[in-house]
Amino acid sequence: MNKFKIIWVIARGVIVESLRRKDLWVVAILGFLIVLSAGALGFFGMQGLESFAKDLGTTVLGGLSTILAITSTARLMPDEIKNRTLYPLLARPISRFDLLAGKLLGAVAISWISFAILAALTGVALAIFGVQFEPVMAQYVLCKMMGLVIICSVTLALSLLITANAAVTMSFILLFGAGMITQALSMAYESGQTGMAPVFRFVNAILPQTNLFDLGSRAANSNWGTVPAWVVGSLAVYMALYSAAMLGLGWSKFKNQAV
Repeated sequence: MNKFKIIWVIARGVIVESLRRKDLWVVAILGFLIVLSAGALGFFGMQGLESFAKDLGTTVLGGLSTILAITSTARLMPDEIKNRTLYPLLARPISRFDLLAGKLLGAVAISWISFAILAALTGVALAIFGVQFEPVMAQYVLCKMMGLVIICSVTLALSLLITANAAVTMSFILLFGAGMITQALSMAYESGQTGMAPVFRFVNAILPQTNLFDLGSRAANSNWGTVPAWVVGSLAVYMALYSAAMLGLGWSKFKNQAV
């Protein structure tokens, strides 16, 4: 069996296990609540509220998909170790790197499926009340899916370095607070502390800049067009490099870890 097939088999196992645990039921319930909220907005009328409705929809969609990606990824490896299901996996001709890559691919697939379900329900709910969508909405969906890859890779790496609960907490801090931390560093730099510039640049470089993938504000504003293709391409390169770095960080810990 070649390496890619091994990784896909492991990823498929993650998807099947998520379906068995009925994780997607949570997504369905959250989607129902979104539809219900949109119904409440429609009750009061949507005239002049299209931008507000789209902004609310993308904000809720982005927040929920991030939470689901973190919570579903953080327990993948700790559960394998805790339930001793890791031993039969490692007894097979599977390298530890292949195992991590398969787990990451499965986590990304689950987060994308969850995001697709929530996005479809949000789109249907808004479309019922006549909210128009511009082409930038497609870019929002594409960039958000790339951002979910980084979220899953960061959470998987942290789950190998610290406990699962700590990984969830740290992931929330990093992924929701990276924008504020970056802004604070920029303000400190502009205040004249140029001697700390190398430190600011280093901290800024290692933080996961998932806020770059959030085009929700642009998608909600009817007067803003699409972003240039080279920007989307640059984000794709950043996603690939950062995710590979996180996978390497996790593997550097896991390759010699006693289980």
